[in-house]
Amino acid sequence: MAAPRPSNQLARHAIDELMEFSGETQVPKYMKFFIKQQIAETSNFINVMREQAQSSRNRLAQLNAMILEMEAMNDPEKFYDALFCLRDDKRDEYNTLMAINYVIAEAEEKLTTKEEHLEIMKAEINLV
Repeated sequence: MAAPRPSNQLARHAIDELMEFSGETQVPKYMKFFIKQQIAETSNFINVMREQAQSSRNRLAQLNAMILEMEAMNDPEKFYDALFCLRDDKRDEYNTLMAINYVIAEAEEKLTTKEEHLEIMKAEINLV
């Protein structure tokens, strides 16, 4: 018989550590513990991304205010290059905000899946 592959050894080591850390020896119970960790980490990630999205919205508001103020000046042609740069910055910031919103949506979907997995583990524990 062939020796176990390194990935099998790594998986076994990870499971052993999880069992030791959680204090549980039944698969559903230590999996419940592991899933709860994943849920907490994903929730924290979503909160950080929401803060980033708010910062991006704040920068967009500042850029909009600067653009409006420069356009209202008597000689907007004098500031054409600056306006052009500000509009580029506004477009880039908007794209950043859209990307952050996408990441948040993906993470929320992942969170929902993890919560469903947690319910499955709870149901399995009740059957044991």
